Amino acid sequence: MGTDPTATNPPPRTPVAVSPRADGLSALFLAGAVVWALWVVAHYYVVELTPLPIADGVLGSAFPYWREAAQRAALSLTGVTVTLLAAWGAGRLLLLALGRWRRNGVIAACDGTRPSIRVAFFDNSTDQLIFALACGFAVLSSACLALAWLHVYRAPVLRVLLVVAAVAAVAALIRSSRTLAGANRLRASRYGAQEALALSLLLVAFAFAFAGALAPEIEYDALWFHLWLPQQWLDRGAPVDIVHEYVSLYPLSWELLYGVAMTVGGAGAAKLLHFACLPLLAGATWLLTRSLFPRANPMLAAPLAVVSPIIIWEGTTAYIDLPLALFVTLSVHALARFERTGSRRWLFLSAFMMSAALATKHLALVALTAMAIVLIVRHLTTRAAWRPALPNAALFLLIALTLPAPWYARAYAASGNPVFPDMYDAFGAQPPERWSTAAEEGLRGFKSRFGRERRFETLSLLPWDMSVHGAQYGGTFGPAFLILVPLAFVAGPLPRSTRLVAGGAGVYLTLWATPLSSFQLRFVIPLVPVLAAFSAAGLARVTESAERLHPRAGRFVVIPLVLVLLLNLPPFTRLHERDRDQWKGWLTHVLRAVPARVILGAISAEQYLEASVPSYTAWRFIDRTLPLDSRILTFSGGDQLYSERDRLSSEATAAYPMTWSAASGQESDVLRAARRLGVSHVLFDKRQIADGTLANLAIRSEKMRTCCLTLIWEDSGWELYRLEIR
Repeated sequence: MGTDPTATNPPPRTPVAVSPRADGLSALFLAGAVVWALWVVAHYYVVELTPLPIADGVLGSAFPYWREAAQRAALSLTGVTVTLLAAWGAGRLLLLALGRWRRNGVIAACDGTRPSIRVAFFDNSTDQLIFALACGFAVLSSACLALAWLHVYRAPVLRVLLVVAAVAAVAALIRSSRTLAGANRLRASRYGAQEALALSLLLVAFAFAFAGALAPEIEYDALWFHLWLPQQWLDRGAPVDIVHEYVSLYPLSWELLYGVAMTVGGAGAAKLLHFACLPLLAGATWLLTRSLFPRANPMLAAPLAVVSPIIIWEGTTAYIDLPLALFVTLSVHALARFERTGSRRWLFLSAFMMSAALATKHLALVALTAMAIVLIVRHLTTRAAWRPALPNAALFLLIALTLPAPWYARAYAASGNPVFPDMYDAFGAQPPERWSTAAEEGLRGFKSRFGRERRFETLSLLPWDMSVHGAQYGGTFGPAFLILVPLAFVAGPLPRSTRLVAGGAGVYLTLWATPLSSFQLRFVIPLVPVLAAFSAAGLARVTESAERLHPRAGRFVVIPLVLVLLLNLPPFTRLHERDRDQWKGWLTHVLRAVPARVILGAISAEQYLEASVPSYTAWRFIDRTLPLDSRILTFSGGDQLYSERDRLSSEATAAYPMTWSAASGQESDVLRAARRLGVSHVLFDKRQIADGTLANLAIRSEKMRTCCLTLIWEDSGWELYRLEIR
């Protein structure tokens, strides 16, 4: 196996003689960097003198529900711990098998003659731990899909699977504890002041995210499908296609892992499983930075990736963006290692991680396309021989398509579109009640709310806009990337593998900026570790320039970075809202304060959900009082996990004949559609009534309310009617 010169820490730099011309260039570069940083900061932050919140008014509270809170936290922690152990055990087996892969007729053995935790081609236990967990996630989710096709994806079966895998993992950890402890002591001894600051920032960010993850789930998409759909699969034990919910044909690889965690620790364990990807993503950023920039400090790259408003918020909820970023980052890192070592083990790992990403979210297709374009251009520009590269490309593509193939085939068989609902204009969709032109226009309208109009002037300013005007893009990374990433490119040439990664990131952003995508900042999260690595490189070049002017000046460069990252923490979110005017320009997908009252037991989970999920009280009433065979036409959304009765969203294509396509005067058409759809009740949002959204609809007309709608419950926000169909 070849050697990787970036696999180990670089030796300490020795002072070298610097010419006056080099001193002048360093001073010029440093002055430019300072001016640029001040310019960005001056345009990014808003001055806010009001008190900055840390928690939601927990000081001075009593804690009557502390036992409930403690039991909920203990159950969640138990569930995520067992799930992580099972994933590590499954991934470890895969890596041990890969470590014995024959190459040139020789088996690459592990350390010693007995099975060991250490896989030969990894440099350290951190490298192996991250890959083992990531590979384990992919293996475990694939096993869950197989169980679902066998109609045994049920809680008892999954618990047995988890216990067996977790026990095996614990046994392996006990056997390997001495080796791991020694390696950790070796790494800890290399930490200095910068590393200590970076680690402190990471721990603070993890603490905020962990606290948020302990609260009951309230986020829209998590309640809509990330947690609700795996619960439907668990209830049936088999794959579920809910025709009127277009999200049911998404790749649900990671959601099936949520189902696994939920069988042991409930929805809280699923939230903590997503949180667990936060430290893993920091570790993956560390690995990628060591690989791409040997002279940069990888310990500074980790907080650059994690300590940002939108990433901390991601760690508090059960979304799928963090595992997607983890898989993509490890794929890029492994491909860079393959580029330098030529070892096909790294090619396999890169392809397998990309395969896991493709099975997690359609967005990974953008990352795969970017990688393919960059590699093709590389061969065209270097005139490299195609014949040796073709087998590797074919192997990569074959492995990369293995895990997502069942998901895309399922979507194609059910709708005629392998990436439904994306690319509807090309593939269409079936049956007609699944999707329509009107539904497609509605989805496009939602996407158009993000960003600015796609014109040359606006696209040329996109890096600035998505940083300084984050509210338009649904989140913010803070100003650090905008300040530091350009500095990595202006002070000297980059190695070939690093240029390839930069090219891939550029292609990804270009595809993200096209009408095929949405200007949501969450869709850039897979690039965050790459941006962090380049930011660390930019910081390293500033440090080197400062050291050329004075040997001790470099140690002070990290101080402004620490201050910028501190302002990325939740207490300072208001400082990032430059465009906010009351409720306009409101920054979304950020954590503003820790929900400490429910975490510590000052309020119950029921009280927290009633205050945080607008329709929660309505669905509690529905679940308690309505017959089991009821079907509710609902104008609510983002509450599916907390509803136990069959429901039909007003936005569903199948519901259009009852809602948006039936104007006043078409009440008879509404009633016929209700009979066909089996709708027994209607839940109205009073906000839509007040703003006139429903004013011209037959379902809400005076005639309909007189003849066919009987009010059975209401509160300040909702009205529930029984639909009388004669």
